Amino acid sequence: MSRATTDSMRGSPQGRPFEVGDDDRRPTLEDIQSDPSNVSVFASTLLASESLVQVLGFGPGESLLERTLNEDQLATCFEDPQGFEMLTFFINRHLVRADEESPPDANRLRLSTNAFQLLRHHCHLSVSFTNALANIEYPSPMCFPSRATHNNLNFWFFLPTRVQVRCRDPKAHVKGKSQMNPINYLHLDAPNVDVRGSKIALHFWVDGGGRGSPKAVVVNFQDGRWRRVVEEPIFRLRDSYQDCESRRLGRDPIYLQMSVFNSALRWWNNSLSSVDDQLIAYEEALLRQDLAAGGDLLQLNAKTNRSLHCIAAHLQRYDSELQLFSNILDQTRSYNLTCHRHFVHLLFRRSEQDLDWVLTALGRAESMLTVLRTFREELQQKASNVMSLLVDNNKGISDQLVVQTGIMMHKILETSRDQAKESLNIAAQTKQLTEQTAKVLHETQKETEASRQLAIQSQRLSEEMMKDSVAMKTVALVTVLFLPGTSFAAILAMPFFTGDSSPFDKPDLIWVWVALTVPATIVCFGFYLAWKQRETRRREQRVSSDDVELSMITQTSQS
Repeated sequence: MSRATTDSMRGSPQGRPFEVGDDDRRPTLEDIQSDPSNVSVFASTLLASESLVQVLGFGPGESLLERTLNEDQLATCFEDPQGFEMLTFFINRHLVRADEESPPDANRLRLSTNAFQLLRHHCHLSVSFTNALANIEYPSPMCFPSRATHNNLNFWFFLPTRVQVRCRDPKAHVKGKSQMNPINYLHLDAPNVDVRGSKIALHFWVDGGGRGSPKAVVVNFQDGRWRRVVEEPIFRLRDSYQDCESRRLGRDPIYLQMSVFNSALRWWNNSLSSVDDQLIAYEEALLRQDLAAGGDLLQLNAKTNRSLHCIAAHLQRYDSELQLFSNILDQTRSYNLTCHRHFVHLLFRRSEQDLDWVLTALGRAESMLTVLRTFREELQQKASNVMSLLVDNNKGISDQLVVQTGIMMHKILETSRDQAKESLNIAAQTKQLTEQTAKVLHETQKETEASRQLAIQSQRLSEEMMKDSVAMKTVALVTVLFLPGTSFAAILAMPFFTGDSSPFDKPDLIWVWVALTVPATIVCFGFYLAWKQRETRRREQRVSSDDVELSMITQTSQS
């Protein structure tokens, strides 16, 4: 534990414990030296570059003041109050309008760093309140005076809220933040709404010595896309001021307290009612389920199961937030009781009659909050009942699936048995076919052997025919060689050429036979060679034409 924290727990020199909220002795949960860093964090994460602060209060002559101020106008308002009474500064995020383009920092509070320093100085924002603003994501404390004095009438608190808004993109929650985390929003399919959590910070300061007008700061952290929700406390406070009898009575903080409380109670009621609608829708859907549908319902029920667990987690968080709301109401009741005589002295109230209606208003709020807490407990129990019904349905579906699986397995076994019989028949037929195929193969082998023998004999016949062809060619060549000579010899041996009076009947005329035989033999051989070449060319052309025709037939068959 740090030294600063230890010293802050020791108490005052008189031995009295510090009163939370005392102006002169104000302990904080944080070190006072960490305040600048917290302000810096608050400015860098939540403050915008421009200021648009809505101001509500009383102007001169009992008139109602309602303005929106920028940074310069805010500084002028503090420097020259001009008779303004009970100024309440409402700070919120950018309020989205349909006909306007949102600025880049629309998700930040419409308050600049300089404007925040002005509010902090003139509205006397405490260090604890500033630190709580900087750590808005953590559980927020509250500060009410435990003992009312003329200079100790200030208070502040952070009120948790849950608002149901129309869902603009039903598919965004699937890919968005985890629904199981109750810090995030909760999407409800049946009413098609989102339940979004936020906080409203309220700080009230008044000088018990009557040396200054009361000032209040309301920081609304709700999303500016839901303009009517954000502006509801402002409208309620404006209506309360309009019904107030005088502006001095309007300085009573009960008007601001009840405006915020009533708005938050309405939001909580709507949010819990939407959760109830969703649980009823789930229950009716589960009761209508046909368990015979089987697997399709399991996937749907898995989604329902996730949603129910998300709802249960959020309802658990709602319990702690409603408990904090109840504590704030209790502290507010004690505050109004203990500070009543000082408010009467300051002319904020007139008599005990005003205290009666203040306590009545707070009693109604407490009664409504009690109803909401009881309603939340009922929703928690209903969520458990719906989960039990879901478990029973899933069990029934599982039993149906087991029965259906058994029936299917029985059918599969019967089918397998029939298939086994068919397989045996097919095997027997295959065996017969194999035997027949073996016989065919055996006969084919015999035919092949016979064909081989026939081919051998054909080859031998071809060889013999080739030999005959060679012999015939030899005989033909010999005939061609000797035919001209013998022909001319026979002609010359005729009586015409061998008579006594024949001029050829002389031995020295042998050259005539030679002269006739040699050219005739050459002519015969030339004629034979020319005929053979011609036949060779014809055979080659016939073979080439057959090859071309065969290639064309092959290409046609392939295409």
